[in-house]
Amino acid sequence: AEPSGEEVMEDQFFKDFPIVISPTHLVQPLADSPVAVTVIDRELIDAMGVRQIPDLLRRVVGYVVAYESNLVPVVSYHGLNGGYTHRMQVLIDGRSVYDPVFGGVHWATLPLVIEDIERIEVVRGPNAATDGANAFLSTISIITRQAAEDRGTTLQTRIGNNGIRDLYIRQGQTSNPLDYRLSAAFQEDQGVKNRYDSQQTYYLAGRLESRPSANTQVSAQIGYKSGDFQYGFEDPTTAPSFGLCFSPHTRPIHDGYAQLRWEHNPNATEQTVFQTYFSELKAKTAYQQPTVCGGLWDERTYLVRRYDADVRRRWTPFENARLVVGAGARLDQVEAFDQVDGFPGSPWRNNVENQHQRIFGNLEYRFAKEWLLNMGGLLERHSLMDGEVFFSPRIALNYHLTDAQTLRFGWSRAVRIPSFLEETWNNDLWAQKGGLAAETIESREIGYLGQFPDWGLRLDLRIFRNRTRDLLNIVFDQSPLQTLNGGYATITGFEAQTQWDITSTTTLRFAYAFTTIDSDNPFNIHYTNSTPRHISDLFLRHQLRDDLMASLGFNYVSNMEWLEGGTPVSSARYLDFHLARKLKLPRSTGTIAFTAQNLLGDQASYLDTNIVGRQFFLTLKFDLD
Repeated sequence: AEPSGEEVMEDQFFKDFPIVISPTHLVQPLADSPVAVTVIDRELIDAMGVRQIPDLLRRVVGYVVAYESNLVPVVSYHGLNGGYTHRMQVLIDGRSVYDPVFGGVHWATLPLVIEDIERIEVVRGPNAATDGANAFLSTISIITRQAAEDRGTTLQTRIGNNGIRDLYIRQGQTSNPLDYRLSAAFQEDQGVKNRYDSQQTYYLAGRLESRPSANTQVSAQIGYKSGDFQYGFEDPTTAPSFGLCFSPHTRPIHDGYAQLRWEHNPNATEQTVFQTYFSELKAKTAYQQPTVCGGLWDERTYLVRRYDADVRRRWTPFENARLVVGAGARLDQVEAFDQVDGFPGSPWRNNVENQHQRIFGNLEYRFAKEWLLNMGGLLERHSLMDGEVFFSPRIALNYHLTDAQTLRFGWSRAVRIPSFLEETWNNDLWAQKGGLAAETIESREIGYLGQFPDWGLRLDLRIFRNRTRDLLNIVFDQSPLQTLNGGYATITGFEAQTQWDITSTTTLRFAYAFTTIDSDNPFNIHYTNSTPRHISDLFLRHQLRDDLMASLGFNYVSNMEWLEGGTPVSSARYLDFHLARKLKLPRSTGTIAFTAQNLLGDQASYLDTNIVGRQFFLTLKFDLD
């Protein structure tokens, strides 16, 4: 959760702007942020009524959500990716869930459910100056609920078509000096049409918070999710060429973590935070046809362990300024085993690891009432890159035109280091020679934020130009496969998002993104088409009466082509409806809700043969004192 005790140095007219922490580790009103941010709060999460975390991100301007399968939801911002979103960092309470093996995020197996999320801050632009390598195009920072917010017992069940069966149980207690929360969940559904794609997942998490003194807070978290995911193509006529290699099978996956955070706030302008965590992911990556596709391996399991610790301190070095500095270290280890009837030995001849050290800082300086400077950067070293040191700087200047309107001018650089697969995987199918360079991006943007209280309107505009170099490409037209540097892409575009409080009971959100990619590379990778030119999203929420709320969401994505095994897909239109009524019972309160997704019918998702159909479910929730 957000650090307590930190007061934002701001003028009164900023009070209605959302407060964010993800861009700089400083609590700032959005008008003072050095980069564009979209906030999804608990109210919006409840109003959408969705089951899966990726579906929340359809409300973020410029974002595309698709499903390669139940196991591989795909989230994209500005393209350049296939099933794994290599160029996006995802954090949960400051804990990175970026997979160093394949490079990306396993959305389906994150040890988290929507019910435990308080808010999501989406940084729309490079954020390596704060979060380091791989915060290349965007950062998604998920902040979970504090234990004190969930007192009593919550029971929730959900049932729907497509095999939807969900159960969620939460128990929380607040007592001086300890607060705790325990959560457990089960989810089941049948996934994408034309696929062998059912899933069953089990989730367990706990959170403990204590205040040993008035100025100190300690929190501990643990979480675990396990699941069985069907994968493959039962009907060869619906499978792309690479899909013929995947006979129907079930992949067991286990993902867990433990996290400790210590926070000390001696006064309103100083803060010290120490955080450490351990995470472990065990996944079976493939059962494949031994008689097709060159006799590929039948089975492979890999185990990833991550150890991370960082400390940061915030204070006021001089008048009208705030400074945060910090340092951290991380160890990523991967082990592959269970090789059966396939290539001899492990794809990693020895276990592979990456030792990562970093230092970072950001200065916020208000040198005049109208002007605010943010200047920061992160210096990091990776043993996987032979100890090479990378520096990711950022500078932004915010000019407050009026009490409610702000212009932002920003420049930044960021890097993405190769994944273990790209740098070190070696067997009869892949032949990585190593020595790859890090990808780089240089980003420029101009943003505008405006609030018009008389109209109930909030406006966020942004134009940007991102120049990327040394993009990593999987070269498919050679055997064995290989990853090489060589691509470049220049991404330019315009983004607009608005929130209009039409009345006290009706809110309309609208977002539109126009994006183009100019690209050339020696490997015939279709970067130019890897992002839709047009993305629009409309979300209407209306409070029919005190106990009854309805919402309607429409999302449009123009045609695009997914990379790395994806295919060109036609434009897609998604229409969702949600209706929720509050219940008052003798000894509890509750909610009964109906949700309909994809009301416009079947849509192709990631593959032109992947069909996402209409989905309906009923949710019943009880909160017991």
